[in-house]
Amino acid sequence: MKKIIIAIDATSIVNTGGFTHLYNLIENFDLKFHPDIKEIVIYSSKSVLKKLPNHNFITKRSHFFLNRGRLMRFFFQLYILDFSLRKNKVNILLSTAGDYVGSFKPYVGISQNMLLYEKSFWKEISVIKEKVKLLINHKRQRKCFESAAGIIFISNYARNYITNELNINKIPSKVIHHGIAPYFINQQPNKINKEKTLKFIYVSTVHVYKNQWNVIDAVWKLRQDGVKISLTLIGPVIYNPSGKRLFSKIRKRDPKGEFINYIPQVSHDKLPLEFSKHNAVIYASSCENMPNILIESMASGLPIACSDKQPMPEFLKDGGYYFNANSVDSIKKAIINLIEDKDSSKKIKQNLNEIRNLKWEETSKKTFNFITNLTK
Repeated sequence: MKKIIIAIDATSIVNTGGFTHLYNLIENFDLKFHPDIKEIVIYSSKSVLKKLPNHNFITKRSHFFLNRGRLMRFFFQLYILDFSLRKNKVNILLSTAGDYVGSFKPYVGISQNMLLYEKSFWKEISVIKEKVKLLINHKRQRKCFESAAGIIFISNYARNYITNELNINKIPSKVIHHGIAPYFINQQPNKINKEKTLKFIYVSTVHVYKNQWNVIDAVWKLRQDGVKISLTLIGPVIYNPSGKRLFSKIRKRDPKGEFINYIPQVSHDKLPLEFSKHNAVIYASSCENMPNILIESMASGLPIACSDKQPMPEFLKDGGYYFNANSVDSIKKAIINLIEDKDSSKKIKQNLNEIRNLKWEETSKKTFNFITNLTK
């Protein structure tokens, strides 16, 4: 049996989501399921490589350019990576961000970012630099996908949406969902007690499509109606104008800091503790590929009021109380439905059953099987 060398282009990984995916692909890799893989070579910055697991079949490679800015990383990918791949006799490349534009073949791209395609949200982005970045990344991904040997999608929604836009119908593709860490699964969540303040939590970065300001207005209206409710928002600002909009809304609706608690950052492994302090979840994003936070919310065992925009229903199915994230009244109504549902345990049980199928071991196994099959 000819053994192959797989390279992973992780040069674009700078955020938690991309790193979590890569980390779990490697950590849950099992050689007994992949006897035809000799070595996995990972290219990234020193800071990323340092946090990845060490195995005897893993080779970590960095470069001066990979530890500098975006332009330097792009220069490395465009001119230096191809030379290194051939020098190290790599058989196939995996692009974790789906942005590889070099000349090496064959390679596989992964779709992780739907904002590149849902251009209606671009209109809400006023910073020219951000729009230019989206445009460039969209063109890079188009070039990557249309010349790829295979494409991995992480939701059916993304596969259908992107396949309709790009010329990739004849390229082999597969939907492989992300997994979930076992420590997120909670079988004994807090129950709703209408006599006490209902504590809602919304975990998400702050951007134009995350809609925290609408959630705040809905919660404020409920309090005006006499409902005892509080809101915890967790997540960093990744688009400054949206951050300013959020903080302005908090000052307007809760000037004394009575019912809104904003926490900029919580480490991923500490999120289960934050969920355990609350009674229910709100998830109001309107642009996602595979919403990892929603999956983790399902594992928390808490009832979920959720955006009705795809792909959220693809994963939550009948396990949530849906709303239009652009409508404050719709959000308010969904929260009321959640509070008044005397049989929410059915939805919670369904959610816990759904997430049991999402295992990082399976994600890793399916990913490397798909890659190796393309070399045969």
